[in-house]
Amino acid sequence: MKKAVRKKNTGYITFKIIRGTTENTRSLRLPKALIRTVIGILAAYLVFVGLMTYMTSNLSFTYQKKLEEIQELEEVNKTQQREITTLNAITAEVREKLKSLEDIEAKVKELVGIEE
Repeated sequence: MKKAVRKKNTGYITFKIIRGTTENTRSLRLPKALIRTVIGILAAYLVFVGLMTYMTSNLSFTYQKKLEEIQELEEVNKTQQREITTLNAITAEVREKLKSLEDIEAKVKELVGIEE
């Protein structure tokens, strides 16, 4: 038995454009493949936009986190600078006291008669 040769139905979608009550209705016939292609491109675009939005928000979140870390480190740095300044002042005082003690020691040795 032979099968009947059939024409492949490419498939079309018809859109009816209604402009009003007094004007004629127009029809727009588009192939299904074209509509599927357009829908596929739109879906790819939406996925791309979603991915870029996610990446941008992630980058913004990372930036805020790093900015907070930098601010914390700046505060620690300021605190350490104050401590260093205080320690330098204390060191200068200790050096002066040590020098005065060495001078007193030298005078005492001189008075006692101890020679170095």
